[in-house]
Parts: sequence; structure tokens; C-alpha cells
Amino acid sequence: MPWLAHHTVMERIVTRRRSFARLQALALAHCLTFTLVTCAIGTGMTLTEAPAASADTGHSVTVFAASSLTKVYTVLASKFQAAFPGVTVKISFGSSTTLATQISAGAPVDIFASADLPDMSAVASEFPSPKNYLVNQVVIAVPKNSPITSEAGLNSKVTWLQCGHTVPCGIAADLALKSDGLVTSSPVSLESSDANALAKLLAGSVDAAVVYKTDVIANPTKLQAISFTDSAAASTQYQIGLSNQATTLKNHWAQTFFSYLTSYDARKFLAANGFVPTK
Repeated sequence: MPWLAHHTVMERIVTRRRSFARLQALALAHCLTFTLVTCAIGTGMTLTEAPAASADTGHSVTVFAASSLTKVYTVLASKFQAAFPGVTVKISFGSSTTLATQISAGAPVDIFASADLPDMSAVASEFPSPKNYLVNQVVIAVPKNSPITSEAGLNSKVTWLQCGHTVPCGIAADLALKSDGLVTSSPVSLESSDANALAKLLAGSVDAAVVYKTDVIANPTKLQAISFTDSAAASTQYQIGLSNQATTLKNHWAQTFFSYLTSYDARKFLAANGFVPTK
């Protein structure tokens, strides 16, 4: 091939490559600025991919979450807000049953993380496509220096409590206690949420409490766990859902935070804190 013709062909190739590179750069910029999750499909969302310039001032995300998620969700929300300055994540923690009742009454919410299936089913009209999310299980939690070393220890002269019979932690407690059949004494109180039960135990108001395993893991210097023999009965399936409100109003940040909560990095963090991510 003559030198001039060869030179012309090479110029065309270089020009095409430069044009393609420009298109790639524009696509990447669009990805980082507007749709982090879409461009991260297949790899899992990570907040390190989000530049400070992607902040969208004035936007907020409203989350209702089971009280047992308080510590971990507070951390995840802080990381998210640090990555997206100007975006506010508002989380209301409480009994999943109470939160579901509030949602049914019309409380505005973008994301609901429930500690069991029935409470998510109760708001199916607003959360039509929830995902199985995590598994947790109740245990008998006692102080580090406690003389209680087994389930049967609750039958001695000690005081203990559990969650109410209609909330997730209480339903799991009832099933586990009944299945094992070793405890004949009764709790001194039935708490409205796992957080309340844990708080009373940590305050020294009782000698033991049936709370979540994750509560014990979160307080390694204060508590130790006595596991139930029937771990299946003691377990509860968490679900998470994105509301019709978030979808209808096209709340980009609610969708982005939802994707982050269900991402590989978030699930890895949750697993490190005792939760078992559902595949």
C-alpha cells in the first residue's frame, strides 16, 4: 500500500478511536452524575463510586425500619449521606407491627424494612414487590457475669422478659420457647419492641431477656447469648420493599438508597453484625 494511502487509513482509525473514547467518557460522566446504580449492575453498588459532584441538594429519603436494625442502619445512612451531601435519610425505627400500622394509616414512606413477613404483607398495597432480605434469630440474652447458663435457668428465682406476642421478636420467642419446652416460668413483662426489651436488660431491670442475637453481638462486653435448640423456630425472615410512593414520585434518591441497602457491600456489613443475608 502506498505511504499516503496508508497514512490516510491510519488517520481515519485514530479519529474513530478518539470519537469512541469521547463517547465512553461522556457515558461514564452521565453514569456517575445521574444513575450510579444502573451503571453498577452486575458489580454491586459501592459508595466509593459516587463523586461529591453527584449531590442533589434538597432531596430526602424516608425509611421505616425494624428497631433491631437501629445500629446498622444508622451507620449505613451516615455513609450514604457522606457520599451524597445534601441528601437526607430520615429513619423511623420501631416495632415492625407498629410501623406497618402507621403505613396502613397513610404515613408517607419510601422504604420499609420489616422484621417479619406478616407485617410486610399487611402493607402489600403500598409495597407490592418486597424482597427477602435478612434472617435473624432470638436468643436468651444475659449479662456477662450472669449465673444463668441455660434455658432452664429461667425457671429459677430470676426475672426475665420478652417482646409482645404480636410483634416479630415476640412471635419468634413464643415459637422457640414452645418448641424447646424447657421454660416453665413466665416473663415479667411483654415489651412493644426489641429495642425496649434490650434497653431494660442493659439497664439491669431484669436478669435476662429474649432478644435478637444481633443485640448480643452489638454489646460484646455486656451480654452473652444462650441459643435455643430449635434455631428454625427462633428465626425470623426480614423483608425490604420500595414503596409505590417512591416509584410514582420518581424519587431517585429513595431508589438509590434502596439499591445501596441491598447491595453486596451493605449485606457484607450486615453479615459482620450478625444478620444472615438472604440470597
